[in-house]
Amino acid sequence: MNTHSISKKLLGIGFIAGICLIASLLVLGLVEEREHRYADAEQEVTESWGRSQTVLGPVLIFEVPVKDAEDLITYVLPKRLEIESSLEPEIRSRGIFDTVVYTEKIRVQGSFSASDIPKNLLQVQPKLIVSLSDTRSIEKQLALSWNTREIPFYPGTTHQFFQDSGIHALVPLSRSATEYLFSFELEVKGSDRATFTPLGEETTVHLSSVWDSPNFVGAYLPTDRLISEKGFEATWNVSSFGRNYPQRFSSDEGVSLDMLMSSQFGVSLYEGVGPYTQVFRSIKYAVLFILITFTVFFLFETVTKIRLHPIQYLLVGVSLALFYLILLSLTEHIGFLFAYVLATLMTVVLIATYSISILKERIRAGYVSVLLLALYGFMYFVLKLEDYALLFGSALIFVLIAGVMYLTRNIDWFTFPTESSTTSEDSSNLWK
Repeated sequence: MNTHSISKKLLGIGFIAGICLIASLLVLGLVEEREHRYADAEQEVTESWGRSQTVLGPVLIFEVPVKDAEDLITYVLPKRLEIESSLEPEIRSRGIFDTVVYTEKIRVQGSFSASDIPKNLLQVQPKLIVSLSDTRSIEKQLALSWNTREIPFYPGTTHQFFQDSGIHALVPLSRSATEYLFSFELEVKGSDRATFTPLGEETTVHLSSVWDSPNFVGAYLPTDRLISEKGFEATWNVSSFGRNYPQRFSSDEGVSLDMLMSSQFGVSLYEGVGPYTQVFRSIKYAVLFILITFTVFFLFETVTKIRLHPIQYLLVGVSLALFYLILLSLTEHIGFLFAYVLATLMTVVLIATYSISILKERIRAGYVSVLLLALYGFMYFVLKLEDYALLFGSALIFVLIAGVMYLTRNIDWFTFPTESSTTSEDSSNLWK
């Protein structure tokens, strides 16, 4: 076979590799479609169960009527705010899709300083407001302990400054009081994340859960945290010096709800890299798998008298592309790990069995099997690394290119081995 024939053969292999790569990339569209279906199912579950929960409050609100103008509203924030919260996660399913939701038990206590309340407002009946993202899951009547008195909560915030969802109570004031102690408990349902707003001059939040992969979010990171296989505990200590709004402000001072919400913090129930993301990332290595496998078969042609038909390359390439479709379909039912192992075994057995026939020897098919197992094993390792995936992926490509260069270092490409007289020339002519 002359040099011109070798060039044509390589071009033919490259063309087939391109077709197989396109077939692999077509799975990307299917991954996106299934991911959208998963997002829709997740939204249906969270809409029924409960959305992300943000606790904002409590806040004392004083409304003073002003003649021929809007009421002047004064907002007083707590002197001390302590929140104890525990999340109980659970899995809810919609069809074949699973979604993580939680039940949150919250205990809030603290105090308002009488010195933060202007004397001219003591005759005004204030409201204590607690804003919540979603109150639909509150199943029990709530009560507020206010300086040892029990006062009922009522639904809604009844105030346009806050979102409508929440609770409020009418609390009494006294000219002789130096502080107003408060406490209450509530249980809500939510999903994705649980956050809090540090309205106290000194705010302490302690959050715990059996969830072992938390993602701390928001304006502040925990002061202390402990994460183990049994779950996590985290504590935030936030001072009012870290906020951009004061302890007391009026409706004419330009403080907005967005300013308060910008200081929120908490935790997201992080699930790591999702299964669809893992399948998506694995498809990015399709070109590497196809080129390496085709290179191995071409090397067998180079150093032996075997000649392979383009259809044989095409069938091997299609088998490699089929891996990603099998991986996606199995992942939705048995999880990514088991789906990856099963898809790998199916693909390797299929190609190895076929290689026994086209490469004429079992030992050669064994080499192909070992190579594919090593590649799929390494790819899984790289997919799990996340932060170091690019580094190890680049290292793999370097090692493979170095290996090909080493194995072909003594080949004279200008005198490419020809088939023996007992081998039909028809197969090689297909490449000319």
